[in-house]
Amino acid sequence: MSEQPPEDETTGTDEVPVGPPTITVVTDYLTAPGTTVPEHDQIVQAYRAEKAAQRSVCRVPPDDALWPGDLYEALCRRVAANLAVRANPLGIKAGGGEFGTAVFRVGGRDAEVRRLEAPWRKRRIG
Repeated sequence: MSEQPPEDETTGTDEVPVGPPTITVVTDYLTAPGTTVPEHDQIVQAYRAEKAAQRSVCRVPPDDALWPGDLYEALCRRVAANLAVRANPLGIKAGGGEFGTAVFRVGGRDAEVRRLEAPWRKRRIG
């Protein structure tokens, strides 16, 4: 008896996306009720930068191969994080309060991206 792959719970099919998420998929990912979607050119620029960054630290399959869901999701999150911190290029947010000024680092490494990419990270030896 041959084993069938499990059905995808969201679509009811066993189809797996081929290749990395497209610009259209990433744009849809960034769209949430009540939010402003960045300009298309900004999304394209962030997508290209984050795709290259992901490839430099992870073992990523070719674009025409099946991509695992964790890498697919991580790339979408990378683009979202890139666009979110553009308004704060120094990555520092200062807030004044009753007891003085507090400085917070914002942006940087997304814990969820690290978790999703962990099994695919390249190991540096030496």
